[in-house]
Amino acid sequence: MTVRHLFVVISFFALITIALIAQYWPSINWLYLIALPLIVLGVRDMLQRKHSLLRLYPVIGHMRYLFELIRPEIQQYFVESETNGQPANREFSSLVYQRAKGARDTRPFGTIFDVYRDGYEWIIHSLAPKDVENLVELIAAAGLNSIDQLRPFHINRRTSGTETKHYGEIYPGIPVGSLVDDPSSVPERWMNVWQEASAESW
Repeated sequence: MTVRHLFVVISFFALITIALIAQYWPSINWLYLIALPLIVLGVRDMLQRKHSLLRLYPVIGHMRYLFELIRPEIQQYFVESETNGQPANREFSSLVYQRAKGARDTRPFGTIFDVYRDGYEWIIHSLAPKDVENLVELIAAAGLNSIDQLRPFHINRRTSGTETKHYGEIYPGIPVGSLVDDPSSVPERWMNVWQEASAESW
């Protein structure tokens, strides 16, 4: 028996059953408000020629279109993990939202990413720092196109056993030109570094 035949049989027996029970319990007639629209919908599905799915599976075929409608939400909330979404996974998008709101954007005790997989790139502190010629490689590893795009929040530093901060939090920024135009407004820490700086060394 096909689904079309099953629909016809169920519809017929549903109407007969409601009519018989209504002889003793008139309130059951309210079920016609549910049964009749479904039967009309099923008959329409069987007669239409546009969608073969609905013609073969009257009424229940509409569930396929319902699931297609909510498929992105099911994928996002029940299927995808924190790291496999495209074009940007949930971990990175959450990072953007947290920084935009000024909320904490670091995760204690490491990362959920597989840092040992082939091709994974990151920036770490080095015990043997490279010279300026290797800066291009560091910029590329950060996913940037030029050094002009490098910002303090691209570089992180562990400040305690459970907390990591980016350099923008550790070293507050100062307005452009302050070191030359208005040294009195510059924090003492910056002035000390400025005095030790040299144009001939990194």
